Amino acid sequence: MQYGKRARGAAVALGVASALFAAGASAQELDGSRSMVCAVVSVVACGEAHACYHGLAKQFNLPEIMIVDMSAKQVRGTAESGLKQDSPIRHAESTGSQLVLQGVENGHGWSMAIDRASGRMATVLSGELVSYMIFGTCTAR
Repeated sequence: MQYGKRARGAAVALGVASALFAAGASAQELDGSRSMVCAVVSVVACGEAHACYHGLAKQFNLPEIMIVDMSAKQVRGTAESGLKQDSPIRHAESTGSQLVLQGVENGHGWSMAIDRASGRMATVLSGELVSYMIFGTCTAR
């Protein structure tokens, strides 16, 4: 999928925002004891026909900004990103190098891994007909 000028500009802006988010986070802050804000930088969506498409979150109707609310055990999109749906965190585990969160939403299983040192985030959302790989950066809130 080709980016237009506006989409490329949005991708650059999200990349810059992501770098800023990561700069202030420490590994201790990303251990699951505090809530986080995550900026989605890019998405890859693959269907059962072996076709994959790369683009921005809004192109796939996914939130551009996610709040990981550890006290409420929920991941939710923000009003600014157009998606305010909550997804419960069913499992959370902090390892030496990453925080892993897992849940189920609308019949899709998801798993989010956040690198505790850099804040880099990778999320996989899998369903019957399509799967998404979501990449971004998180910082403690």
